[in-house]
Amino acid sequence: MLPLATFDTAWSIIARTHWDTTYNGVNWTALRDSLRPRAAAAATQGELRAVLQAMVGSLRQSHFDIIPAEVSDVAVGGAEAVEGSRAGQVGLTTRWSEGLLLVTDVEAGSPAARAGVQAGWTVEQIGADTVAARLARLAGSTDPRRLALSAYRLAEGGLRGAPGTSVTVRFRDGAEQAQVRTLDRAPIGGTEVKYGNLPPQLADLSWERRTIDGRRVGVIRFNIWMPVLGRAFDVAMDSLRDSDGLVIDIRGNFGGVAGMAMGIGGHMVDSAVPVGIMTTRAQSMKFTMNPRRVNTANERVAPFGGPVALVVDALSVSTSEIFAGGLQDLSRVRVFGEQTAGQALPAVAERLPNGDILYHAIADFRGPSGRSMEGDGVIPDEVVRPARAALLRGEDPALDRAAAWAATAPTPGPVTRPRVLP
Repeated sequence: MLPLATFDTAWSIIARTHWDTTYNGVNWTALRDSLRPRAAAAATQGELRAVLQAMVGSLRQSHFDIIPAEVSDVAVGGAEAVEGSRAGQVGLTTRWSEGLLLVTDVEAGSPAARAGVQAGWTVEQIGADTVAARLARLAGSTDPRRLALSAYRLAEGGLRGAPGTSVTVRFRDGAEQAQVRTLDRAPIGGTEVKYGNLPPQLADLSWERRTIDGRRVGVIRFNIWMPVLGRAFDVAMDSLRDSDGLVIDIRGNFGGVAGMAMGIGGHMVDSAVPVGIMTTRAQSMKFTMNPRRVNTANERVAPFGGPVALVVDALSVSTSEIFAGGLQDLSRVRVFGEQTAGQALPAVAERLPNGDILYHAIADFRGPSGRSMEGDGVIPDEVVRPARAALLRGEDPALDRAAAWAATAPTPGPVTRPRVLP
C-alpha cells in the first residue's frame, strides 16, 4: 500500500506544480505536517484515500481528485468503470431541473425508447432507491450547478451497468401517472479512447441539418474533447460549411484535452486570435486559434463566417468552458442554456506509488478578456433551462432557441479584440 511514499509523492507533486505559490491560501507545509501522521496510520487503501482526498480538497479548486487504481485501469467493458465509461446504458438522458429529475432525451431505438419512455417524464426511483433517497445526501446544497452535477452522477450510477443486465425504473408521465419499466442495458456507442492515466472513455460526435424558415442551420454535438473526434468535427464542418448558421451543442460535455479548443475554434475565426491564456508557475501561454483554411480533401476553403450559437449547461465542464468562454469573450458566438460548472483548470493525471492516480490542476486559465471561468463558469447570453412542459411537447428549449437565432442572426463582423465582461 506504501502509505507514506504515496502521501509524500502526492504532496510533493502539488507543491512543485501548483501555479499559485500561496496554494489558494492554504499553508501547504502545515497541511502536510497535520495529515502525514494520519497517512502513516492508514491500514487500508480506503483510509489512505480519505487522507489524500482531505489534502487535495483543502485547496477548494476543481480538477483535484484521487482516482482509485481499479477505476483508472478498468477496460471500458468493465462493470466497475466510472461515470461516462460504463459499457451498458438504457438510452435516456437526465437533468435536474425544477426540483425534478427530468428525462430530457430518449435515444431512438434504445431500450428506453422501445419501452415507451418519453422526454418530459420524471424519474422517481431507480432500482431499489428512490431519487429522494439518492439526493438526501445533497440536502443544503446552495449551488444549483453542484446539485445538477451530483444528481446526474447519482442517476447514471443506477442506470448504467454491464450490458445484458437490467434495471427497473419508476417514472411519472405527463399525466402524472406512475409508469414502471424494466429496461435492459445495451452497449454504449462511440469510440473507445484512453488518454494517459485517466479512466477510459467513449467519444461520440453527431451532426444534422435543420431548415428554419428556408434557412439552413447545422447542428454538431459531441460528448468529450478528445483528439479522436478532431477528424469527425472537420468532416462535419465540411458537410455544413454552406449553412447559414451553426449550432454547437456541448451540454453534458465534461471536457478533455484543452488544446483541442484551438483547433475547433479555428473553424470559426478568420484571423489568429487567442481563445484564452494558460498560466503555470513557470510561464504563460496563449491558446491561439489559427484559421482553418484547408478542408479534409486538402482544398482551400474559408473558415465558417456565419453566426455560431453554443448550447451549454451545468454539465459543460473544463475544456467546454474554455471554448465557450473564450469565443464569448471575442463576441464570436452567442451562448444559450445554463450557467456552466465553473471547473475550468488545466490538469494532468499522475500515478502514485500505491497505484492510484493523482488528478491535479497545473495552471490557471483565463479568457481573452482576462476573466476566469473557474468558479463562475460561463454565463449564457440567453439563459434557457429545461422545461418539463416543453419536453413533453417534444421540444428542446435551449437547442431550439439557439437554432432559431442562428437562422436569423446577421453575419458577424471580424474578430479583432475581446469584449471585457463583468
